[in-house]
Amino acid sequence: MVSAAPNLTRVTGTVVARSPHPTLADQDVVVLAVDGTQEVPGLRDLVGPAVARVEPRDDGLREVEIAVPRELLGDAAPGWRLTCRVRFTPNGLMAEPRPADDAFALRRPDLAGGLTDGGSAPVSPP
Repeated sequence: MVSAAPNLTRVTGTVVARSPHPTLADQDVVVLAVDGTQEVPGLRDLVGPAVARVEPRDDGLREVEIAVPRELLGDAAPGWRLTCRVRFTPNGLMAEPRPADDAFALRRPDLAGGLTDGGSAPVSPP
């Protein structure tokens, strides 16, 4: 098997889906709508160009699948924001298994949903 060159890229986006990895018991596959990639100093960026080749969705974001250690994800679900460092491997994109504290972040979605007055929407009768 050929290994990829040493590479690492910081990726940020919104979790679209999450499911158990089909072959790695301690990993989940996260479908991420990527809104940004950033080079990691001193390492090649193979992920950014790979993301750029993905056909964009209607909103312009590109979705990629990333294998992420399940223990890092906690109860993350669709809508959560994820920032992590990712390697391009022969088996696809893989997040760092033991990231530094400042290299991995999960944030719950804004539950306000854009409401500014705190009011509730009318409920239609059944």
